[in-house]
Amino acid sequence: MAGKNNLKPKSYAKNNIDRWIHLNGYELEAFTSEYYTRDQVRAIAARYGVKSYSSYKNMDELIEVIKETDGFKEAGKKSKPTLFEIIRDQTNGEKQTALWYRQQLGKISSKIKVWPDKMTEEQKMDSVQNIVHQDENELRRTVFPGHMYFYSYHAISNVKYYDRLPLVYVLKKSSDHFYGINFHYLDYKRRAIAINKLEKGVIDVPLHILHKYLIRECKGLFLDLATYEWESAAMLPVDDFVLKLNNGKEHTYDNELVWEETNSKTKRLKASVKRI
Repeated sequence: MAGKNNLKPKSYAKNNIDRWIHLNGYELEAFTSEYYTRDQVRAIAARYGVKSYSSYKNMDELIEVIKETDGFKEAGKKSKPTLFEIIRDQTNGEKQTALWYRQQLGKISSKIKVWPDKMTEEQKMDSVQNIVHQDENELRRTVFPGHMYFYSYHAISNVKYYDRLPLVYVLKKSSDHFYGINFHYLDYKRRAIAINKLEKGVIDVPLHILHKYLIRECKGLFLDLATYEWESAAMLPVDDFVLKLNNGKEHTYDNELVWEETNSKTKRLKASVKRI
């Protein structure tokens, strides 16, 4: 449990809960007992209407309950700048290249704290049932259905062209591969519409953008996006399509050609999904 932190209590509070009732759980680097004191966690629980919060002895268990409340999720949307907002502010109003945007995304990802022990435990999980609401961006060694990821990809398999930095919503996984929807295959307008439907628990996309990804072709860690990031992350111009040539080399492939091909496909994937 954390000791003191730099958060300021309310003046003239009646009790310990009232002293910290103004906190929302997004003030510090992470909402864990490593950063927040017992009284602060209980006050946040009271703020979001968690019943019997004083009966919890383990504060991390109480924090997980808090994270599931609608109030906490809504506060997160208002409190945290998205990746899009952070990168946009760094442009200083000037037009930047796709490479520049990819580099900025890489820099931000490299600053996310890595928890090796947690990653090891996650690799043993068979399903997403053990992962609660995704309220923060996290780096993972593996993927889970119902989550959306950025990651580096190098296709060895025989494909005409592919995206080296996919934005994928995972549908199904096994030990050596997973199936997911890569939203970069949609133009920005259709992408926004599809993401909006997905946030409501509905998949309605061209079947063409559903892909099988081999784990061995995924490079480095997976950036698991917080749910409040999905819509704005889809607007980042970071897709990196390349055409595979006969000599084994790769050449930049115009994303508008990709979108044109996607738009020509008529078969659609439609399904309902349970939001995490």
